[in-house]
Amino acid sequence: MKFTLLIIDDEKNIREGLAANFEMEGYNVRLAEDGQTGLDLISKGDIDLVITDLRMPGVSGEEVLRKVATETPGIPVIVLTGHGSIDSAVDAMRNGAYDFLTKPLNLDQLSMIVKRALENRELSLQHKQLKQEVEKNHSLDNIIGKSAQMQKVFELIKKVASSKASVLITGESGVGKEVVADAIHKLSPRQDHQCIKVHCAALSETLLESELFGHEKGAFTGADSLVKGRFELAHNSTIFLDEIGEINPAVQIKILRVLQEKAFERVGGTETISVDVRIIAATNRNLEEEVKKGNFREDLYYRLNVIHIHVPPLRDRKDDIPLLIAHFLEEFSRENAKDIKSIDARAKSAMYNYNWPGNIRALRNCIESAVVMCSGDEIKLEDLPPTVSNAGEEKSISIPASATLDEAEKIIIMQTLAANKNNKSKTAELLGIGRKTLHRKLEEYGVNDDEE
Repeated sequence: MKFTLLIIDDEKNIREGLAANFEMEGYNVRLAEDGQTGLDLISKGDIDLVITDLRMPGVSGEEVLRKVATETPGIPVIVLTGHGSIDSAVDAMRNGAYDFLTKPLNLDQLSMIVKRALENRELSLQHKQLKQEVEKNHSLDNIIGKSAQMQKVFELIKKVASSKASVLITGESGVGKEVVADAIHKLSPRQDHQCIKVHCAALSETLLESELFGHEKGAFTGADSLVKGRFELAHNSTIFLDEIGEINPAVQIKILRVLQEKAFERVGGTETISVDVRIIAATNRNLEEEVKKGNFREDLYYRLNVIHIHVPPLRDRKDDIPLLIAHFLEEFSRENAKDIKSIDARAKSAMYNYNWPGNIRALRNCIESAVVMCSGDEIKLEDLPPTVSNAGEEKSISIPASATLDEAEKIIIMQTLAANKNNKSKTAELLGIGRKTLHRKLEEYGVNDDEE
């Protein structure tokens, strides 16, 4: 790895002399004659180490150090100073400088310090890269699903995570919109900062504005002190606005301004606060319809809907139900100190057939309840909540009393197959038979077995 050094010094001979020395040692070198030029070069993002004089006209070396320490932490800063400014050098060390040297410089000593600092930086970069890879591999772990619909959601998350674009996540209550928002944040360059979350529907109109934008002392009755809002706390991070369709027009305008100008004022304040915040919003409402009704600003809708991710309801991705059941069964068996190994066919069938109006949240609650009610090592139909078990009974298979055993078997297989839209893997699983056995039975019945 070839590192890039930035040398900031208002003395041309020192600046160019150091550059020649470090270029001979194989480093890339950038030069700046003052602190502001140096900060501009640092902001471009390709500097690995800074060597700066402390005493310079305009932006001083102390200011350069403060900026690097707060805005680009991890870049080592070595300060240079005259013999009469040792106290300033000591202060610089307290403020985060890697090391300091007094003028006239000992080049061998400076080269050794630079080498040591860059070795530490390389280790830090390698660790950060490894951490990012681990995070990338595990950031989608909380989203469970193998269905084609969810694979599309996964791909969208990966594509949009690295951008600054606003994201609108839509879907019914309980489908996992917040989990999707978490995954986007964890895969983004902002992952080192906490994702700030606001559940808009849980706050009154008056409280929501103060919660989002903060307030000054004395802004209203009870405002005894200055309070920073969620947007301010989310600076350089992500803010997740859940159920954004519930906010009132006054707050909509202020959010629009943040999106357009990246600025706002606290409630009761006049100071304009600038922020760098990525907005991820979610709603279970049809915002296009809300726009038509005049309940939601059209300009805000389009600003939020730069990237649209729709999370499908569970009834439209029933292929994911087995994975979700297995996950929740393990979670709640462990939590309740039970050794539940399986779910019987009738209970499985009921859960497959139920439409899950509450989506994943409802399925999770169902499994938790079933685990608590289960008295053995297998969950049975009667362990399920009545709404789910009754749905299973409603879709039970009727067999004539006069039917032979072979006829009953055929009825069960064919009706289960039809209920699962000819999905043979799911049918075999529900019936507790091997797929080969199912294929053989269908051949016996003269059923075309070519389609899945």
